[in-house]
Amino acid sequence: MPNIITTPTLLLDSVKAKANISTMAEKAANMRLKFRPHFKTHQSKEIGNWFREYKIDGITVSSLKMAEYFVEDGWRSITIAFPANILEVNELSKLASDIDLRVLAVNADTLSKLDKQLSSNLGIYIEIDPGYGRSGVPFDDYITIEQLIASIEKSSWLCFKGFYSHAGHSYRCRSMQEIRTLSSSVIQKLSKLKSEFNYPVCFGDTPSCSVLEDFGTIDEISPGNFVFYDWNQTQIGSCIPDQIAIAMKCPVVAKYPARNELLIHGGAVHFSKDYELDNKGNKYFGTVVEKLKSGWSSPVSGCVLKSVSQEHGIVACSKSFFAQTDIGDTITILPIHSCLTADLMGGYTTDAGNKIDHLSKNYK
Repeated sequence: MPNIITTPTLLLDSVKAKANISTMAEKAANMRLKFRPHFKTHQSKEIGNWFREYKIDGITVSSLKMAEYFVEDGWRSITIAFPANILEVNELSKLASDIDLRVLAVNADTLSKLDKQLSSNLGIYIEIDPGYGRSGVPFDDYITIEQLIASIEKSSWLCFKGFYSHAGHSYRCRSMQEIRTLSSSVIQKLSKLKSEFNYPVCFGDTPSCSVLEDFGTIDEISPGNFVFYDWNQTQIGSCIPDQIAIAMKCPVVAKYPARNELLIHGGAVHFSKDYELDNKGNKYFGTVVEKLKSGWSSPVSGCVLKSVSQEHGIVACSKSFFAQTDIGDTITILPIHSCLTADLMGGYTTDAGNKIDHLSKNYK
C-alpha cells in the first residue's frame, strides 16, 4: 500500500468485486432472468457504476435514504426491499414523483394508509415469506394475498408489481447441496404462487442465486452480498475464499506470548458482532490472511479473530504467525459479514490507496 495504514481500514479488491458482478450478471442473462441487484452491501455510487455495463434497468436498496443516494447518481427504477413505513409517506411520494419507486407491502392497513396519503404513483410488491419467518405473507396464504392484490388494484396511487421474496434461511445452510435443496423447495413454492396469480416474482438471496442452476418460473433476482462475499458465505457454500473482495487491515498494539494472542485496534464497531463457530463450537469474528502485493492469501491456519469489544480485538495465532508479527505491524482479516462491516466502516481503500465513496459519508 502506498499509504501507511494506522487505523482499521477496509480494503477492497476491485478486480474480485468486478469479477463477482460479471459472474452474477452473466448468469442472470443466460437464464433470462431480470437482474435487479441489491446495493445494500456496497452502498457506493462508484461501485454501483460498475454494474452499468450490464443490462440492468433497476436496482434494489434497503432504505429510503439509500434510494435517495442512488437517485442522485441517475438510477431511475429502485425497489426499497423493506415493508413500507407509513411515517415516510411524504418522502416516498416525493421520490416516486421523479422515478419508478417500488416498496414492499405485508398488510392491508398499510396499503390503505398509503393510498390515502400519497400524491404520486408508487409501485408495490407483496412480500412473500417462503418459510424464513422474518416478514411477509406466508407463501400459501392465498386468501390474504388475493385480498392484498384487490386492495392495490382498486387504489388510486398504488401499482402492483408482483411478488418479492427473500429466502434468508439459506444463510443457515452449510454446503452447496444444502443450499440447492432448500432453495429449490422455495422456488417450487414461488412457482406455484405465480401459477396461481400470474404475476411476476422477484427472488434474491446470495446463497441461492450463487448456487442454483434452475430458477423455475422466477422472473427477477436481486442478490446483494455476492458483490463482495465474506467468510460466512464460504461456510454456507456460496463461494470460495478467493472470491471474497474485502478485508480489514488492523494495527497490532500488543502481544501476549503466554497465550499466543495479539491485541489489535479493530473491534465490534469495525467488524460487527456477527460470528462463526469453529469445530469445537467456539465463536470467532474473522479469519486472518496474509496481505500480498495485490490482494491477500488464503486463510492462515490457526489464526482467527477470537473476540471483539468496542474497539479491541483479540487474535488467536499459530506459534509461527505470532513469532513473525510485531507490535506496529498491521494484519489482514476477512470479515464474517461484509454487509455489516462495510456499513460500519463507511468507505473502502483499494490496493492503489484510492478511496471509494459510501452512502454513510453523505448522511452521517
